[in-house]
Amino acid sequence: MSQSTKNALAESFRKLLSRRSFDKITVKDIVEDCGVNRQTFYYHFHDIYDLVDWIFQDAAENLNRMPLDYDDWTSGLKVLLEFLQDNRILILNAYNSISHEVVADYVKKGLRPYCASIVERQAETMETMPSEEDRTFTTEFLTLSASGIVMDWISRKMLSKDETMKSMKRLRTAMNGSVQLMLRNLSEDEQ
Repeated sequence: MSQSTKNALAESFRKLLSRRSFDKITVKDIVEDCGVNRQTFYYHFHDIYDLVDWIFQDAAENLNRMPLDYDDWTSGLKVLLEFLQDNRILILNAYNSISHEVVADYVKKGLRPYCASIVERQAETMETMPSEEDRTFTTEFLTLSASGIVMDWISRKMLSKDETMKSMKRLRTAMNGSVQLMLRNLSEDEQ
């Protein structure tokens, strides 16, 4: 019951966002649209920002549970971009009204498993397994690179998903072979 109530509150919030800006929506508006009382809202969320955070967390968890091709991390990116595009109004309102960091954290959480998979698969093919620290650093490097491209797209009002996918494919091409080189360089630097 709790999850369905949270989902219903989230849907009411999304519906209201399609008609007005984030800063014009109140808890009262959400509960009236949802057909629950304020106490129910506050049982689940501290405030509207907490609701938005939950929406992003829930979406990131759903994305990470999806069976995707980890060999081609752009497939995971495509799913992430489709979610962002489908929730464009929410994303842009959160980006402009709450903080860029909330959106950036969601994007990073969505991309990190794919980047980690790339790093782990590349590390497994090396003569000596790189250290956990080196693999983590390389994963973070890839995650930040990819999320930077996505955040740039969001800052441009999410106008061209195709251009963003093209940039991601270029990043993949640029990184082809670079992950092992990065891991090798980090390992050699520690010796």
